Amino acid sequence: MTALRNLSRFVAIASLACLAASCETFSVTTDYDKSINFHNYHTFSWVSKNPLVSRAPDVSPLAEGRIQAAVINVMTQKGFKFVEDPSKADIAFAFTLGSRQELRVTSNPYSTAWGTAPYMWGAPYYQNVDVRQYTKGRLAIDIFDVKLREPVWHGHASKSISESDRARADEVINKAVAEILKSFPPG
Repeated sequence: MTALRNLSRFVAIASLACLAASCETFSVTTDYDKSINFHNYHTFSWVSKNPLVSRAPDVSPLAEGRIQAAVINVMTQKGFKFVEDPSKADIAFAFTLGSRQELRVTSNPYSTAWGTAPYMWGAPYYQNVDVRQYTKGRLAIDIFDVKLREPVWHGHASKSISESDRARADEVINKAVAEILKSFPPG
């Protein structure tokens, strides 16, 4: 009996963890110059003193430092070395951060005629229309070859931002940066 109760608790906790994890999904897209040998890169820096190229007005000014810390953390874990002077780096990073309000509209038609097809000629039908407004956040990271002075890699992540995401901005930014840079270097 105790084993069954423990199993039930485990299944419930595992289900909640999976549900929570599914809320953390980011839509990630990357693109890169296929003619570049990314294994020749070993050091990185920022394109300028302020690598945040653009930010939406409703984004916290503290976000730039959080993103920089997350990029340095991910890249050093991958074996790259951060250097302060961009001219001494192999690659340089820049990023943009934005958000916008979006609407999601869903419509579900239904019939009131029992036993008939929902769209039967002459049968009355109604629609439930659900309109939800949400904030979609987007972080884009661009990597430039310092010697070529050209972009060589681009990645961005987007996600619906909830109030709980805003309350734990550090964690969300760390996850977004990790997801974007997961496929860097390509190949």
